[in-house]
Amino acid sequence: MRILHVVGSLNRGGIETWLCQAVTHLPRERYQCDFCTYRYERGAYAAELERSGCEFHDIPLGSSPVAIFRFAKRFRRLLGEGRYDVVHCHGLLLVGFILFLAWMENTPVCIGHSHNTDRKTDGILAAALNRIGLWLNRPLARAFSTHGVACSVEAGAALFGKSWREKSKYTIIRCGIDLAPFEAEADPASWRKALGVPLGAKVIGHVGSFEIVKNQQFLIKMAAHLIAESADVALLLVGDGKLRQSVEQMAALYGIQSRVVFTGVRTDVPQLMLSAMDVFVMPSLHEGLPLVLLEAQAAGLACVVSDAVTREARAQGGSVQFLPLSAGPGAWAQEVLTVLKRPDSGAGLESVRHTDFDISVAVERLALLYCECSAAEDA
Repeated sequence: MRILHVVGSLNRGGIETWLCQAVTHLPRERYQCDFCTYRYERGAYAAELERSGCEFHDIPLGSSPVAIFRFAKRFRRLLGEGRYDVVHCHGLLLVGFILFLAWMENTPVCIGHSHNTDRKTDGILAAALNRIGLWLNRPLARAFSTHGVACSVEAGAALFGKSWREKSKYTIIRCGIDLAPFEAEADPASWRKALGVPLGAKVIGHVGSFEIVKNQQFLIKMAAHLIAESADVALLLVGDGKLRQSVEQMAALYGIQSRVVFTGVRTDVPQLMLSAMDVFVMPSLHEGLPLVLLEAQAAGLACVVSDAVTREARAQGGSVQFLPLSAGPGAWAQEVLTVLKRPDSGAGLESVRHTDFDISVAVERLALLYCECSAAEDA
């Protein structure tokens, strides 16, 4: 089966990490998975996927009518030359448009895959444009998808509409994680020394791109409350992005820069969680099904997250506390202190193993979907 995955980029992120892991776990003798990116050429995961036999096609998508027409022409040519059995499009705002182009090329199976919610928070204008985009996109996604997939109930509603679960062509496939890295032994002393974390400090960890939605500014305010109360804590921020510099400046403004460690993008997040964090905090403004929260639970970390994060991301036995952002940084600081005083639940890896959040289970469900697609095509 020849499958073309269409995604904005293959840089490190939740969707991209899951997709890379899922594709590399699929049996190569049964599935040929190729990729088309339209935002950034190649990306961090490209080399790994190439070793798995994947081919790459980069077709930039601009915002002008001419650029959109050019993208449509090149994308249709790719489909015509590749003769793919399946076009599997990941995202939200462009899924319907891309599946329409796949339908025009008589692609037998068109899968729309929603990984996020429609709660955008980048300002009034951006929110309005987002609503208009979804209003145009949803009918196309419903009409031209032979199958629809979502990582959560809310993510499905964002792309396919509120009544999406009433139709049999739609399903949920959780974005599982690879559990092997979380079986490693923890070595807190060595890792914290290498990171420059103050000896004996309790470490508040966070992993995410420095974008508005991840809300790292809130973490700085929360850490300032903790330090003002003489709490011996350090804040470990893993990731990079356009807002990193402003967050660093904010830490300096609050006078806590010596207690905040910026690591940049890392490939060893599981080991950082196992050895360098005591609690995981996620004050996101909205999420689909955040993989880093699953990873934090697999590492055995207690988690404090915003109530904008779906409850579906809480694993059985995982320690996750949901708080509204409206409670303020001070209340969050108190909750973090409370969590740090609790005994370790000891669930960790076993809270995720053999559940929908285990990549092996997710891959089985993805393969089953492709088998169903093949059977429907043959029929």
